[in-house]
Amino acid sequence: MTDHTVITEVDDALGKKLSREAREMLGLVALAQDKAGKARALIVRRLTDIALLPESQLMPQERQLVDQMLAQLIGHIEVDLRARLAARLADRADAPQEVIVTLANDVIAVAQPLLERSRALADSDLVTIIAANGHDHWVAAARRAELSSSVTDALIATCDPEALMQIAGNEKALFSSKGYEKIVALSESQPELCAPLLGRRDLTPSLAHTMFWWASSRLRLEIVNRFTTDRRLLREALTDALDDGLEAFSGDPDLLRTLKLMVPQRRYGPSIGEDLISAARATDLRKVVVLISQLAQIAPLTAAHIVMDQGGEALAVASKALGLTRKEYLQFALLVASHRSGPSRNAAEVNRLTGLFDSVATDRADVVLRYWDDAVDARRKIRDEVQVAASQDVAA
Repeated sequence: MTDHTVITEVDDALGKKLSREAREMLGLVALAQDKAGKARALIVRRLTDIALLPESQLMPQERQLVDQMLAQLIGHIEVDLRARLAARLADRADAPQEVIVTLANDVIAVAQPLLERSRALADSDLVTIIAANGHDHWVAAARRAELSSSVTDALIATCDPEALMQIAGNEKALFSSKGYEKIVALSESQPELCAPLLGRRDLTPSLAHTMFWWASSRLRLEIVNRFTTDRRLLREALTDALDDGLEAFSGDPDLLRTLKLMVPQRRYGPSIGEDLISAARATDLRKVVVLISQLAQIAPLTAAHIVMDQGGEALAVASKALGLTRKEYLQFALLVASHRSGPSRNAAEVNRLTGLFDSVATDRADVVLRYWDDAVDARRKIRDEVQVAASQDVAA
């Protein structure tokens, strides 16, 4: 194919004369068939120069043609040249679309700057790239300064620990509701996610209290202190609306779940501490679980989580919510711990748990129980959904 033939064919396709610069570049197309690396490199550099010209200096048809030629040539040039081209295009918002998508799917040495910085990559491009590639591409995409919820959904679906740590610690990474629920659920098997997730300003109290059950002792205290609302003002404002009970809101499960937090704190009789201590002296803890479930009006599964929790923070909070005195709590906690195998708590651990019991207000402790009850139920539903999805995949 001669230079003249190439130019004639393009002129016919466009139906108009091309600019002088574009015609000069098209004269280099024949060299693309040359095996010499220098010739191919020259073509790519010159085409890139044209592609990066201001929009006013290149007609749309010309830009489209140059982009198409670059995309065709990319597969015939060396990795180091592709990497230099990608680095040059990474900071250009007007970079040729077909070229950068091709380069972003290339080996990571080429794709990395585009995945990390290119504003010319659309969210749909990133989602497709994430689905088609592996760990290195996921981590590079996760390092972007800003991420939409559709992109974080795609990254969360990979379950890749390094990529998840990147987006969890990025305040400008947006999460969908489902995406947030999934990354919080993944933090159970990847506990290093807990700290950056708890540091996010958009994390809801409900999700924070979901992580309580597998968070470290330090983070548990943070969850109880930072993510527990003082409901007195809201309760006063909503008293009239709640006079007729919560049944009126049964058609809106999300609103109903929130309004349950506003229900006045239960008042317990003076014998409740004695009843719990007596139950804890039994041969097993089932009676304690049933009693806490009935007294606090929470699900038996939630009560079981509280009683069997190894850290002890849950029992301290529940004891405060139920109105136990400090002396009753210490005796109750000691009896519950005696049912477990392993070493007894040392003085420092006992002091830490007693400090938590003393520091949390009874009303706030009751709010925590509501969050836990909601979180345990939500976790059960999520696990059921995951099991159903897994069974469908197997069947398929």
